Amino acid sequence: MGVSHIKLNKRAANKVIKLAIIGFELQSKTAMDLFFMQHQGVYGLVSTEHADVLIIDMEHPAVKPIIEQYRHSRPIVAVTATENQFSEFETLRKPLDGKRLIKAINQAADNFVPEGGNSQKSVNSVSTEGEKAFQEYQKRLATDRQAMADYKTITSDRDLNSSQVRKRFQLEQETTSAAPAETGSDDPVASVEAAENNSVESQQPVRPTVAAPVERKAAEKRPQDVKARLSYQMVYECCGNAPDVNMHEPDQRRRVFFKEDSTLLALLQQAIVEGEAQNVPIEITGLPGTLAYLNEHKKFLFDFSEELLIPLALTRFGYQELTLKERPDLELDRPSLTGSKVSLIESDEMIWKLALWTSKGRLNRDIDPEQPYRLNAPLDFERLLVIPHATTISSLWGRHSLSALEVVKVLKIHQRYVFSFMTAAYALGVFS
Repeated sequence: MGVSHIKLNKRAANKVIKLAIIGFELQSKTAMDLFFMQHQGVYGLVSTEHADVLIIDMEHPAVKPIIEQYRHSRPIVAVTATENQFSEFETLRKPLDGKRLIKAINQAADNFVPEGGNSQKSVNSVSTEGEKAFQEYQKRLATDRQAMADYKTITSDRDLNSSQVRKRFQLEQETTSAAPAETGSDDPVASVEAAENNSVESQQPVRPTVAAPVERKAAEKRPQDVKARLSYQMVYECCGNAPDVNMHEPDQRRRVFFKEDSTLLALLQQAIVEGEAQNVPIEITGLPGTLAYLNEHKKFLFDFSEELLIPLALTRFGYQELTLKERPDLELDRPSLTGSKVSLIESDEMIWKLALWTSKGRLNRDIDPEQPYRLNAPLDFERLLVIPHATTISSLWGRHSLSALEVVKVLKIHQRYVFSFMTAAYALGVFS
């Protein structure tokens, strides 16, 4: 969802509108949290029972009780990735962006007609203590249901604040001799083990002053032996779950492309170009922490959780929200930062990850899926994040000049895996 400067109407400027975000996955909810934090004088995030407007992901299986509970007493923005039209509510199509979301919130509030004519009377008018008790029971019941539905999201949020954050994209060697082949199922991880709970980050020693950079050590194994052991959530973040589309139908074809402009990925690539040209470290300012390119070492340095990079990769930033700044004081052994943890990552590894997260199964608009391409350099999957079928795709494109659609046809795999791989490889500049 895009974060952009928005011209707010007079009604919103005079009152803080209380919002509840219901049913969204972690990265979408985090992106909306970041967006509304920038407009916290106008919008506030609260629990469901205290909200003025509800923003609901209609594809979440557990939101139906919440909708039934509040449909006649609250304006609802119904967010959907389908073609369904929810006539009772304000319907908003995915993917989200700031301007459309603000417009939907305002329209939902303006068009809402409560049952009985007055929403305050509908919600608050009770004549007996028994009715009050019953309403309190209904609120507690709805809260319990929502808590159960958001269990995984809450667990993930706790992990983000823990000192032992899980390494969600850690590569591990398979214990079996071969991975099972993909079936015709739409499940993107039918042959992938969920090993997220087994990969926990080691506790780093606490330092009282400037934190020392932490570098990742590559596993000592051949690229063809590397397998990705990713959970469903991790594969979804890199490749999404969109079905294959008919590329000859304009309406369907349009869905598979995204525009790289105004994304963090584009800024990373600009930082590399600027750093090499000026021969000085370049920082990307405007982020919730320091993210800089160290030209001398061909590495990126950052002092915030890698988890936050995932929603930032999907964010479309407004004009001048992110800028480049020369930082000659940043050095590998003296990063001049005071964060609790300073991380270093090779530039190609960072670009690869950001491109996968930005793509999420889509194709960079600058790429022609019918044009033949061929890899002009090998990809080091000892370090780069491995998505499903990555080594097979790399091997095929390394030996033959093929289009993206031809790779899909030859390997008989979903478009989303090929599109994510191609977008990331294109960002690294390894296609010819």
